Amino acid sequence: MSDNLISHAFVIPDRDFTDWFNVLRPYLQKFERVAVVRSPAGNDLNRYRTVTAVQAPLTWFQDDALQHIRRIYPQVVTVDIIRAETPEQLTPILQRRIQNDDRYGEKDNTHVHIYTRFVLAWPTDFRPMSLKDTYNDKPAGGDLNESMDIETERNAEVICAASGTVIAIRGTPNEFGYDNFIQVESIVNNERFVTTYERTMNYDVKLRDTVELGQTLAECKGGRLRIMVQQKSPKAVQIFPLKDIVNPRDFLYVQGLRVRPVADGLRVRSLPSLEGTIVGQIYTWDLVETLEPHGRAIEKIGVEDKWLRVRLLDGTEGYTAAWFLEATTQVEGSEVFPGVNPVGVNLDVFHQQGTPNPKSLGGNIGWVRFGYNVSNFSGSEDITATFNRYLPLLQRYRDAGYRIIMTTSHQTYGEGKQEFWPWPDMTDAKWVTLIDRFADMMSRIARQWAGRDIISAWQIWNEQDAPIGIAQASVPMLAHNYTRMFARVYQAIRSADRNVQILTGGFTGGPVNGGNYAQQLVDNLPSNAIPDGIAFHPYGRGVNGHPIYARFGHIDDSIKAYSGVLPTKPLWITEWGILDRPNDDINDITKYATTFVRYLKAQYPGKIANMSWYAWAEEMHNGYGIVDKNGNPRNPLTNSFLSL
Repeated sequence: MSDNLISHAFVIPDRDFTDWFNVLRPYLQKFERVAVVRSPAGNDLNRYRTVTAVQAPLTWFQDDALQHIRRIYPQVVTVDIIRAETPEQLTPILQRRIQNDDRYGEKDNTHVHIYTRFVLAWPTDFRPMSLKDTYNDKPAGGDLNESMDIETERNAEVICAASGTVIAIRGTPNEFGYDNFIQVESIVNNERFVTTYERTMNYDVKLRDTVELGQTLAECKGGRLRIMVQQKSPKAVQIFPLKDIVNPRDFLYVQGLRVRPVADGLRVRSLPSLEGTIVGQIYTWDLVETLEPHGRAIEKIGVEDKWLRVRLLDGTEGYTAAWFLEATTQVEGSEVFPGVNPVGVNLDVFHQQGTPNPKSLGGNIGWVRFGYNVSNFSGSEDITATFNRYLPLLQRYRDAGYRIIMTTSHQTYGEGKQEFWPWPDMTDAKWVTLIDRFADMMSRIARQWAGRDIISAWQIWNEQDAPIGIAQASVPMLAHNYTRMFARVYQAIRSADRNVQILTGGFTGGPVNGGNYAQQLVDNLPSNAIPDGIAFHPYGRGVNGHPIYARFGHIDDSIKAYSGVLPTKPLWITEWGILDRPNDDINDITKYATTFVRYLKAQYPGKIANMSWYAWAEEMHNGYGIVDKNGNPRNPLTNSFLSL
């Protein structure tokens, strides 16, 4: 279970709520990410995987929490019952759990109080999640089908959907006509379930192995993975020659399931038809909660004339056209680099507040970004002096747990050399000379840093697509010159360091001009010089429609454009923020910054490697500082940003 998703609810009685809650406080301090629910009445417990229920009088139907939850909230997987009629009776139970570091009382064997139902997780890493065919046990419904057939692709991983024991593996057809399948037996609440994964190959497990939820079992043989479940129950049927067949759909549970539209402006209606009143609209960047059981929801997604009941972020409930939806999850792949928060900040070795004590950064953000200045504003090529200047500084940040992005630019090579001045007058011939010298310098610089685990990513140049002759803080060039530069410098860095990430400079031209420039770059690069990520600087773009901070449009436009250039690689937002507006209301800045980060984390999990605000301190060039020019906090911005 991801730590980013609250999937544990603790339900306490409404009567004498304050007394119950005061008893619960130490438990909440011990165990993080617990949602406190004040009585089950009027609350939807289906959104939680595990519910701890205090079974007190006048709280549950017929004073039976388990039956109440199973009847009203069928999506809850595990129910943890605490029998306590008063807050005083609850106190020692929670104290015991706290002392034993035992969130659900699993070490308490005095009586059975944890009840788990059999569920199936999504059984492949192929995305998006969708079905090719559904289970059908009725001749009137067309061809009989004993399985739930999942869309996938050859070599996609087959994931263990329910823990158990491998009881069969076959690579040739058996008497039932199945070939290339694996069967796993699960015992839950003394009931036996057998899950068959058919059309599989390259098995990672052996007969009689114990397998755990989420473990890789095999690979998919093609574009269809068939899942069959057998259980002796009144609902089971025989689809000759197979016995005890049940619908896998009814067991499907996708942690953090969400749906999103495939087209903007999808309407949400009060009824599941075009006759329903429009109660809202959703867009391709919205992640929407489904209010239907997961299996039934996924059966509908992408199917013409099916409607899905959903809840929007503002709490609005209604129905939307399922044929315009796709399935995803709330937290899937939320970090490109596991455990590393994508939020970062730009620092500056030449600014009095530009190299703060690492403790000042709070320890929550993941990245710091510097420019690598060798020229020292005078054309210097002394890479040894530069290395000695940066080494102790960067080591301090890396030791504190931060990842470091180092961007190169004209300040790395070229600034102060009269042969290249003025920059707008550069010719192709001059760029060839600069690029060759720059690549030679970077091969030597990369060797200095290789193997030290200090620099995580190098950027090759900065804002190379800015308008030539207009840009003030960068030195732009035509795309064919940048293509030559990127290829030569990439190869120079990679020859010295096989592990470091090598990124483009930050594109600043927006989704159209910048996206076209980036596409031209990638189209013309040799196969041995493909970037590890596309970086861009979306100044003037946001999510809340602010007339200044988002004056150029929605951030989604940039995400989609740059994602299309290298779809399999992450995006790096190596600069973003507010420029040239030091006197704006800090509450407005705080809202913009926090909304931007939270939105991108939620809407593009696993896509954004880095989001580095420009800049840490006021008067670091023209960026709006997280702290003021003296290094003092500018709350609420400072506290809010450092906790994102």
